[in-house]
Amino acid sequence: MREHPLRAILSRIMRGGSDPSECVLAYVHRGAVDDQVIIKVSEIAGLGKGSFLLPDGETQIPFHRVLYVLDSKKMLLWRKRQRETG
Repeated sequence: MREHPLRAILSRIMRGGSDPSECVLAYVHRGAVDDQVIIKVSEIAGLGKGSFLLPDGETQIPFHRVLYVLDSKKMLLWRKRQRETG
């Protein structure tokens, strides 16, 4: 089974492809402002097959909740596909 494209991007950033403290990730979090939370990739405690772990070591965020990843220059590295309406 192929690696999830988002996992590959985050793994590359965390291994030194970019400065993880300069890259940000937004994910859906109901109840937060605009229903999303933005964190630095350096705050990710670990990567799983289909999720990542927050710094508390317990909270897993599934990849399907990730909205986008930006690099240090605010260039888009990955964005969740939008469903077509109609």
